[in-house]
Amino acid sequence: MRYRSTRGSDYFGFREVLFAGLANDGGLFIPENWPNINHKDINRNVSYEDLTEIILSPFIGDEIESDQLKRIIKEAYSNNFTESGCVSFKELNANEIIVELFNGPTLAFKDFAMQLLIPLFDHFLEKEMKRINLIVATSGDTGSAAINAVKKSKNINIFCLYPKGRISEFQRRQMSTVNQENIFLCEVEGTFDDCQKIVKDILKDTDYSMHNNISAVNSINWARIIIQSVYYFYTFINFTERASNKVNFSVPTGNFGDIYAGYVSYKMGLPINKLIVATNENDILNRFMKSGVYESKTVIKTSSPSMDIQVASNFERLLFDILNQSNTETKVSMENFEESGKISISEENLEKVREVFSSNSSSMDIVQNTIKSVKDNFSYVIDPHTATGLDASRFEKDMDRLNFVLATAHPVKFSEVVEKSIGEDLNLMSKYNYLFDAEEKMYKMENNTSRIKEFIREQLS
Repeated sequence: MRYRSTRGSDYFGFREVLFAGLANDGGLFIPENWPNINHKDINRNVSYEDLTEIILSPFIGDEIESDQLKRIIKEAYSNNFTESGCVSFKELNANEIIVELFNGPTLAFKDFAMQLLIPLFDHFLEKEMKRINLIVATSGDTGSAAINAVKKSKNINIFCLYPKGRISEFQRRQMSTVNQENIFLCEVEGTFDDCQKIVKDILKDTDYSMHNNISAVNSINWARIIIQSVYYFYTFINFTERASNKVNFSVPTGNFGDIYAGYVSYKMGLPINKLIVATNENDILNRFMKSGVYESKTVIKTSSPSMDIQVASNFERLLFDILNQSNTETKVSMENFEESGKISISEENLEKVREVFSSNSSSMDIVQNTIKSVKDNFSYVIDPHTATGLDASRFEKDMDRLNFVLATAHPVKFSEVVEKSIGEDLNLMSKYNYLFDAEEKMYKMENNTSRIKEFIREQLS
């Protein structure tokens, strides 16, 4: 499998794509072509590990030997998830199914990618006897998942940037209480978009990145996307007997990574009717799906902070497809967006998007009401992000087919919002008091790329 950038014409291999994160022309990596994965050819009782190998193999090719890939996947998933199949399901109404993706060590869907992504890095680093320094921006869950995975590595340091006061205390403590020499947690004065811009600016500085062995594990990293596509296939296969027609997936999303993984599954042949983009008040993606105008606005602080994003990094990959895979048009559009904060597409191109995607935005009041109604009607507790997904799925009003809602985080990560919504103390924190007793370690940083670069140099010297 070869890869190219959304803004360039050169081709790359899997290892190059894994380590670079962002292409040196500022674009994102995408595969040269889409392998066809026929779900009918896959055993209905396939294990999550075996399914992961089936889906990843075409994208990795011969760059990792088959037996090595099997071992890496097995070690990544067999001991790190509380459910034997990694994914669990909760059926609410007929044809309304919650896909529980919070069974990993940090209780969020990001664990699926990080628990495998870091060992993939380690596989190549050990062969080459090298070390790298990962940089990541987080709106809460990516950072904790990455730190949890990196703390087991002997070859990797991680510099994690998060926006001050804009993640839950539980999310922060999952990161700040990991006191190891290869973990550098940076609290940045600003929004997630500010943190994300710093990461991109550092990666674009190829001299700096190469000199300091910098790579990225944000959702812009292609390997994360393809790893996350596995649970779309796994979900469908588990409900094959009931899937009489194409299915819908409703996905809470801010950076467009998780739902783009669903789009990848669709491109590989999974029978998806609609991918439903669920947003909160930071609704740049919802506005785009409605109007064809992609325009950033001021970030609003909400009760679903992992989606408090106004610049969705993975949108560029979809734009590339919309523009008939023209790297020139994509480059011009994205450079215009970086200057003006706005992109517009034609009505014809918007119709292409609507063939696969629909969208909805949920206010904090709606999120609160959804959390409460699910608890009252089903004795089941969901987090605020999952609530946006459920609300968007119901807004679609398509109950004649299977509707899957991705539960992206465990409610304990947002217990204050959840308990306030329900109106009672659920004692969600009882198992996690140790996080609040442990000493925190972080570095308070100004919102400045040069200062972050200087900080990284200081830690590596």
